[in-house]
Amino acid sequence: MRDARYTFANLFYRSDLKIGLRLTACFLTIFVLMIAGDAVSIWQLRQLEAHTKLLKTADKASSAIVRLHLDVNSFGGRVAVLTRGHDAHQFANEAVLLRETFLRHLRDAEQILNSSPEIAQDAFTSGTLKTLKTTLPSQIDSEIELANAGDWPAIQLRLTGQIQDLIDLSSSLVEGVEERVFQQRARVDEETEQVRHRLFIVVPAAWLLTLLVAAALGWYVTRTITVPLSELTIGAEALARGDFRHEVNIGGNDELAVLGKTFNHAARQLDRQFEMTLEARVGERTRIARELHDTLLQSFHGLLLGFQTVFQLLPERAMDAKEKLGSAIEQAARAITESRDAVQGLRDSVIEGNDLAPAISILGEELATHSNNSRPTLRVAVEGKSRDLHPILRDEVYKISAEALRNAFRHAQAGRVEVEIRYDTEQFRLRVRDDGKGIDPVILSAQGSKGHFGLSGMRERATIMGARLTVWSEVGAGTEVELCIPACTAYATTTERSWLLQKPAGKA
Repeated sequence: MRDARYTFANLFYRSDLKIGLRLTACFLTIFVLMIAGDAVSIWQLRQLEAHTKLLKTADKASSAIVRLHLDVNSFGGRVAVLTRGHDAHQFANEAVLLRETFLRHLRDAEQILNSSPEIAQDAFTSGTLKTLKTTLPSQIDSEIELANAGDWPAIQLRLTGQIQDLIDLSSSLVEGVEERVFQQRARVDEETEQVRHRLFIVVPAAWLLTLLVAAALGWYVTRTITVPLSELTIGAEALARGDFRHEVNIGGNDELAVLGKTFNHAARQLDRQFEMTLEARVGERTRIARELHDTLLQSFHGLLLGFQTVFQLLPERAMDAKEKLGSAIEQAARAITESRDAVQGLRDSVIEGNDLAPAISILGEELATHSNNSRPTLRVAVEGKSRDLHPILRDEVYKISAEALRNAFRHAQAGRVEVEIRYDTEQFRLRVRDDGKGIDPVILSAQGSKGHFGLSGMRERATIMGARLTVWSEVGAGTEVELCIPACTAYATTTERSWLLQKPAGKA
């Protein structure tokens, strides 16, 4: 089931792009698609605008040609009226105005037709315009000359002949242009309908495509984030259950992949620490068993043999029995001392928070009380601002100091024992010094005497804590034990200090 889930989500487990780059790429893709959709819409709208412009131009061309036809009709009608009045001066003035108006309207029509190539390129239209442009003004000039000469009958003949031909010619021009405009309008209407049809299809399709791509990219980017986060959540749950061997499967080089690699590294570190803790517990139990075997069991076995010897000597050899009994009593006293040391080594510490120095002082007083040797002077000094130790390391520090003190009080034959506790910003340091007889270099290099595990036990505890333990000693020059722990490991955090304040008193 797990392999199937990995196979299904493998696409989302690996990404070589950073999350920010993926989001930026998706945003740019969606932005480009939106611009493309807008460009298609604008292109279609511009085609509609071009078709509308063609229709407007054609309408203007038709209106201009109609206006020219009206000018020709107006000239014919006005000539007929002026001819009946026989006023040459008035005839000449109005004829000149009609000619100027016609020529102005003709220029406007030519300019409009030039913007409509399909109409302007028609041979009939262009030829008719040229004919009107040359014929009508010449007719007007001829009419003015005849009017000045008083030849009104000739003007009347021209009116019914040549001028009527110009009117018919302009009428034919109007019909031809109207036909061309009608054809162009039909074609433009058809193309406009096609553009509108495409517009109604292309624009929704473009926006739908943009929406689908945006949804697909959003889903993909979301999955590339949520799937690794789900994997990290599963890993965190496994870690909470104590499954330190669980590894998250997140490939690639993005932030979540780096987080997954860091998570796997931390899980492996916790697994190694857990294994080391188990090994330390097993080693501690082995040390306790050996210590009990070397001390209590052997001592009680010797006592049993001594009592048997006394039993055999009584009553015939009372003096020998008394001597053996005295030796057995001394051996029993030593067994009691060894038992007290063993129990004291196994007992949980009772220190709370910053009570390490008082706890060490109390331990020294207790060791001095039960010491068979001369009672050494104990001095405990604290340097730096006292800080809460990590609750897990606190007891280990106490046990190491207790082992060093027991060695100083029981075996070193020291006159003075000094304990220095230093709270530095970079590290925590504990130093135990005595001026006793020292330790044989052979024993020191062998990590302790045969059958005893004090030095090796201190080194094992220091290794588990990630601390540095240094033991210096010379015969006749005393012994110094120094324990150094980095500040980030030794000192309790805010959460751990809160735990220290809330936990029941008397429990380590």
